[in-house]
Amino acid sequence: MGQPYFFIKRVKKVEQPYSTIWKSYGLTPVHIETIGHVQKGLTDKGTFALKRIPSAQGMDFLFHIQKLYQAGYHRFVPVYPTLDGRYGVLDGSYIYYLMPWIESGGQKVTEMEQKMVRETARLHLVSSADVPVSKQARIEQYERTKNLWERQEEHLEQFLELSEKEVYMSPFQLLFCLYYTDIRQAFFYAKEKLKAWKEATEEEEKERTVQIHGKLDPGHFLMDQGGGYFINLEQSRRATPIHDLIPYFVHTLDGYPERSALAKDLFNRYTSFFPLKKGERLLFQSYIAYPGATYETAAAYFSGQRKQNEYHYTRRLQQNYWQLKNIEYFVTELKENGEDMY
Repeated sequence: MGQPYFFIKRVKKVEQPYSTIWKSYGLTPVHIETIGHVQKGLTDKGTFALKRIPSAQGMDFLFHIQKLYQAGYHRFVPVYPTLDGRYGVLDGSYIYYLMPWIESGGQKVTEMEQKMVRETARLHLVSSADVPVSKQARIEQYERTKNLWERQEEHLEQFLELSEKEVYMSPFQLLFCLYYTDIRQAFFYAKEKLKAWKEATEEEEKERTVQIHGKLDPGHFLMDQGGGYFINLEQSRRATPIHDLIPYFVHTLDGYPERSALAKDLFNRYTSFFPLKKGERLLFQSYIAYPGATYETAAAYFSGQRKQNEYHYTRRLQQNYWQLKNIEYFVTELKENGEDMY
């Protein structure tokens, strides 16, 4: 697929920071406030947001925005064209695009997340399409993932043996030994669901893909009187639905262990509007249970090339464990409520 150069207007020289770019839209800023990579501009025609992204990423972003428009999905903050009809301004190694500035606030976080997952389900539904997938590709994905996880399990066992040989364990080693059984159980569950996914989908010749947001987060969903709108779609792409769901729920389940029903309620809200297929649900359960963050923390500590002190790694391991237990409760709740039917 060729890059959509027709979207872009190139600026040869910027007299003052972003000044020529604003002129490309026929706007004259009266006051500008810089917030990260975004300029909030109060202009003679209203308040706008001018954002910059790397040009390589921007080409894909503008292409996917156009595809969403064509699919009939408009629940994202619109991108305005320049005076000559282009949707991006290329300046050096960045692409700049213009949006209306929308003030969001006043809603409870829970209410906002409920509306966000509902809108995510709608985004996935509108853009859903099946693509062919070979049996060999599925087998290779299964074998590659299983082999990686088994190697990591072997490393964890080695870390345990090293710790147990110590006369006096460090705080990190002590916690690691206490958590070891739970970590291995998480690996076991993840591998069981991965195997179930392979068996359930090995004869299927197609896979469902959707246009994912790519960075699903309450901070990337704005609410106003007209409803909710996505922002920050720069990482949007074609993928399976779980590419949005897993990072979001992993983040939601991060924190001190608590038997909260919020994650289950949000998952149920999403699937009530866009039910996951059997293979998608099994792979979701497998990947979300996989204790990758815990493994990475342990591997970094035992590597002998630590970049942080003992306190940092011990605190990080404890946070990883808290998240692991939250995820364990989450998948258990799904099973007890009859949603783990496979």
